[in-house]
Amino acid sequence: MLELHTSYSLSQVPYITYDALEEYAESLVRDFSPDSLLKPGAVDIDRFMEYYIGLNIDFRHIHYDRVVLGMTAFSDGVIDVLNIDTNQPEPMFLKRGTVVIDTSLSLKRNVKKRRFIMTHESAHWLLHRKALAPSNPFGNIGAFNNQYLAAKTGKVDYSRSEKERNDIERMERQADFLASAILIPRPALRVTYKQFFKSINEKYRILVKSNDNPKDDELIKQLTKQVSETYSISERASLIRLEKLGAIVS
Repeated sequence: MLELHTSYSLSQVPYITYDALEEYAESLVRDFSPDSLLKPGAVDIDRFMEYYIGLNIDFRHIHYDRVVLGMTAFSDGVIDVLNIDTNQPEPMFLKRGTVVIDTSLSLKRNVKKRRFIMTHESAHWLLHRKALAPSNPFGNIGAFNNQYLAAKTGKVDYSRSEKERNDIERMERQADFLASAILIPRPALRVTYKQFFKSINEKYRILVKSNDNPKDDELIKQLTKQVSETYSISERASLIRLEKLGAIVS
C-alpha cells in the first residue's frame, strides 16, 4: 500500500489539494491493479480493501438512527449495532482496522452505493489515520462519543466551491473525492469519454448544462449513465466526477 506524503494541520488533517488527491488515487490504482488505470471497468473494491489496504469488512445492522451506512474503527472499541430479533441496539466489539457496512447495502440493488461507501471508508483509512488516532491530542474523536470512528451516510457531496467549516467536513470531502478518483480513475475515464463520442459519431468535446441546450442535456444523461454502468457507481456520483474533471460544465 502506498502511503500519502503531505503536510498536516495541527489536528493532523491532511493539507492536500484535489489535484494532489487525483495523483494519489492514480498511484494507488496503478500499484493495486495497473490495468484498471487505463482500461474502463469496475475496480475490485473488495480486494482493494482487504488485500491491498489490509482492512477487515463486517456487515451489520448499524444502529445510529438508520442514517449511517459505513464506519471505520481507528482504535479497538465498541459500537452499537441493531439486534434484528429484538430490534434493540446491542454493543459490538471492533478491532482497529475494521470497516462495518450496513447490511442494507448487501442487497443487489444497492451494489453501486455499497461500492462507494466501502471506498469512502478506505479513503478515510488512507488519509486520516493520524487525525483519528487515539494518540492525537488535537484531533476530533470521530463521529460518536468515545469512539475513534469515521462514519459515512448515504450522501455524496464534495463540492470544491464550498468552504469546509471544520475538520470533520474537510475529512468527509477529502474521503469522497479520493473514493471517486479510485472508483473512476481519470485516465480510464478519458478512454470512456472518447468511446462515448465515437459511438455517436461526434468529436469529443466539453458538454454544457443549460436549459437552452437540450442536445447537450440529453448527451449528459447518456454519458452519465454509461459511466455509471461502466464503473459500477451511482449516476449521481458519476455526474459529480465528470463535473469535477471539467467534462461537464454549467
